[in-house]
Order: sequence, then C-alpha cells, then structure tokens
Amino acid sequence: MKVVDLVVIGAGLSGCSLLARLHQLGVQGSMAVVEAGRGPGGRTATRRRRDDQTWRLDHGAPGFNVRAPGNSGVEAILAPLRASGTLKREWGLFKGLDHNGRLVEVPEEKLLEGEWLRGHPTMASVCEGLLEQASSRLKRLYGCRIRRLKKTSSGWELSDEQGAVVLMAKQLVLSGTLLAHPRSLSMLAWPDIPLREAVPIGDDPRLDAALDVLENSSASIRWNLMLEIKGLGDQKLPRQIWLTPKAKERWQVERLVFQEQPGSVLGVVVHGLDDGSTITPDRQPGLMAKQEERIRLLLPDLIRQIPGLSGIPGDDLKPLSLGMMRWGAAQPMDHPLPEDLQWCPASGIGFCGDWIEGPGFGRAEGALLSSMALAEQLAASHSMSKPVI
Repeated sequence: MKVVDLVVIGAGLSGCSLLARLHQLGVQGSMAVVEAGRGPGGRTATRRRRDDQTWRLDHGAPGFNVRAPGNSGVEAILAPLRASGTLKREWGLFKGLDHNGRLVEVPEEKLLEGEWLRGHPTMASVCEGLLEQASSRLKRLYGCRIRRLKKTSSGWELSDEQGAVVLMAKQLVLSGTLLAHPRSLSMLAWPDIPLREAVPIGDDPRLDAALDVLENSSASIRWNLMLEIKGLGDQKLPRQIWLTPKAKERWQVERLVFQEQPGSVLGVVVHGLDDGSTITPDRQPGLMAKQEERIRLLLPDLIRQIPGLSGIPGDDLKPLSLGMMRWGAAQPMDHPLPEDLQWCPASGIGFCGDWIEGPGFGRAEGALLSSMALAEQLAASHSMSKPVI
C-alpha cells in the first residue's frame, strides 16, 4: 500500500484548516484526510435530505466567533472564504431567553465575543471551502472510522473497524481526542485506547506527557434535537436564542437555533445540555430517546414568547422530530493539552482542536489557532518551497 506523507483524522474545522494552512505555507508531499462522517464538517456539519436538495439544517455549530486582534494565519485561511461569500458576518437576529420564558437581551457569552461568522449557504460549506484550498492531490476518505493505529518502521498504519488497513502514513495528526482519550473505552466499548496501544509507555516521553494530560481530562456532551415546524407563513424568526444562566439551569438547554426552509417550513435545533449520564453503546439508544422526550415536553415553554411561534395554538404546534444528535465536544476544560505538546516528532504524531490550551481554547477560534500553531511546526519539519502566503 502506498504511504502518504501525512494523514489527518477528522474533517472538522481544525483538521480542514490545518490542511489549508499547510498548502499556504508551501508544504510539499502527499496528504490524506479520513472522516467517519459522510463529508467534511465535524461539529459544523449540515443535515441534508435526499428528497429535497433545497432543505438544509446546521445541526451542530450554527456559526463561530473570531475575536480581535486576528491571528495572521487564521486571517489568511479565512480570507478566501470571505472573498467567495462562503463565510459571512452573521446576518440573523440573536435574542436571549430568561428563566421565566421571556425574551431578553442576549446574555454575555464567550462564544459571542468579537465577530460572529456563519457559513453560506450552510455551515458545512466552511470545511468544504477549506479543503478546496488544500492541495488538489489531497486524498479524501469519508464514512471511514479508524479503529486501530499501528506504529511501524515507515510510520503509521491505520485500520478500520473491520480490521482492514485503509492508509499508511509517515506522519499522523489527530484533530479530535477519541483515539487517544479514555472515553473511547466506555462510549465505544473498546478494550484499549488505540494510540496508547500503538506507542507503549516509555517509547516517546513527549507523547506520554500528552496522553497523561488527556487521561485526566473530561469532555463536553451536547444532545441536539432536530425538529421541523410547518405552517409559519411569512414570519421571520431569530437565528439564535441563547438561554440565560438561570434558564439553562431550569431547562438544561443552552440555545435554540432556527433555520428557515422553503415552503414556510422551519428547521429548529435545540441544543440540550448533558446530565452526566455514562454513555455506552448499550445505553446510548435509551439515553437519546430520554433526551428527545425531555426536550419535546419542555418545548412549548421555551417558544411561547418567540415571535412567529407564540401565535401558533398549542394543539397545532406539532414539530416533526428529525432525530437526535449526540455531540462529544472535545473540550476538557479542567486539563487542556498544552501547545508545546501538540507535536511529538519522535512518534510523528500531532494534535489539533479546540481542546488545545491557548487563546480561543474551548471554541471554534481555538480549533483554528491550534491548527495554525501545528501547521508552523509541521512546515518546519518538511522541505518547503517558497510559501504561498
């Protein structure tokens, strides 16, 4: 099997921006991206329908913020997206909701500081656009979950859940934590942590330090319920409604996101907060059903004062469930990975994502910044042509 120079696992914002920035820095060589989903996006993914190409729903992150002053690398990879109209300043209205169900001013949130940006026509367009900036030789593997990592004399061997080797690479980047985090033991019922099994303790002290940090970290879970509401007429709704701290405590919901669809149809995503239940493959279906029922029951309270929805009688408000999404956001707030452990040259493995310590930590901006930092280190380890930027 042909060995590529670099493979990135995960086609979310951090993985795609890393590949785009490496191309801008003039890094040569063969590269590949592997993604378990059906396409790029990660938490900026978009749900589409096979029977209606005009229907789209941003069911993860509905946008992201970038705070000033801007990082030169971040600005460089976002500039083509801005120029093409793929990335725009948010054009929808934001509101707040208090614990009494009243619309109020938007509460103070770190996620809302600075410039709020949104993908056009969908959030998935952002990662799609970033990959278009990457090398035209980039190999893309979608719908492929990596289960096993093996360190060999020539680099890394990646196998899928059926045990088939899908790629071999000289260097590897994880843009998420699942293959390196103990949560994979319970969430996927794996008997081992793939990266720890691939590199035994003592072989690479730098990697040992990185995995020690992850072992003592936690992750943030969201239960996002997707809904469809018909018969709205020409009513205009806010793009997002953020709950105040007391409202979050009452309803265990972070925010509601609205996306108008053709034909007076409204797509709604309710971002539900986690209750701390342990997630395992056996328990997940029951937990998802429980969270869906919980959110559906509290929905009338949440939307009773929202313009465009408050006038619909309760008996007529019958949202169609489009399914529940569980997002395992890699934001170990108690133990972030230090930036100086992002790259482990002895093992040829790097890390990027919003869980890397530094400016923008825990947000999409952190995913971008961590990718810029890792790109600089990878560029320094490659023979380079003259940088594009």
